[in-house]
Amino acid sequence: MRRRKKVLRWMLGLFLVPLALGIIPGVPHPLLELFTWWIPIPPRVDVPTPKEDVERVLVLAPHPDDEVLGVGGTMVDLLEQGHQVLVVFLTAGDANIAAKKFFTWSPLNRAEDYRALGYRRMKEAGAALRVLGVPEDHVIFLGYPDRGLTNLLTTHWDVPYRSPYTKMDYPFYRNSFNPEARYTGQDLLQDLCTILQGFQPTLIYVPHPDDGHPDHRAASSFLKLALGETGLAPEVRYYLIHAPQWPLPRRLDPRVPLAAPSFLQDRWEWREVPLSDRAAAKKLEALRAYGSQRVTNGRFLASFVRQNELYAVDLFSGAPSR
Repeated sequence: MRRRKKVLRWMLGLFLVPLALGIIPGVPHPLLELFTWWIPIPPRVDVPTPKEDVERVLVLAPHPDDEVLGVGGTMVDLLEQGHQVLVVFLTAGDANIAAKKFFTWSPLNRAEDYRALGYRRMKEAGAALRVLGVPEDHVIFLGYPDRGLTNLLTTHWDVPYRSPYTKMDYPFYRNSFNPEARYTGQDLLQDLCTILQGFQPTLIYVPHPDDGHPDHRAASSFLKLALGETGLAPEVRYYLIHAPQWPLPRRLDPRVPLAAPSFLQDRWEWREVPLSDRAAAKKLEALRAYGSQRVTNGRFLASFVRQNELYAVDLFSGAPSR
């Protein structure tokens, strides 16, 4: 009986300690730094100088991990061929409720915890891209609101949007590309135009317009607007992350090819990029850097490590419009 009471006290303590740590006003939950406290926050960088006589590849990722899931292996091969790759994250992925709850064990939706989660995901992104070989000065974090990009595109084009998670209405992260911006559609568009004009990409990877996540669809729409504003005409390739019952099987199986989802096969031209064994191994290693995503969605992430990667081509037609 005594032993049982002792075990119950220990279990109660294990539950109460993280709960107590998570109610100190203004202090983010320390467990959000678990296994990442020694990893530096990626620095703020300017648009890199475009190189001549190579492909200048721009990868737009709504959240940290999308870039590896969609084109991680492709980036490995492009970099090894001497091409220039710039990765731009539109948000810090700071509204992942499942990851926040997993690390804090707290039902409280505290803004400081979501902000800390954003810093953690940016650290993970820096570690993942180092694995792929992307230089530190070729990684830009815009810092716009996770789960809020559609709002910027529609109801908050010129009126600042306030994130219900971080409680902020501007790119507050200390490595944000444009700390003078506000959470508005026109400021996000201007940042993208600045990057496009400075980098002059010849090839762009962006989420598919029919992706199941609203932030991904909004990213595609913002690119459409930015290309219209700048007058640039690079090749645009659309990678897919979220679709019903896709990809299958939902597990790590590098021997299986990645096929386009059936409901999109007739509406888009899909092309395949075979991955070398080295590229696939690097992709898997990079995904393992995203610990905050693996604990809640590991099988989904692993299911993108296949023999190949896919992209769709169907250039936007008509004039861009909001």
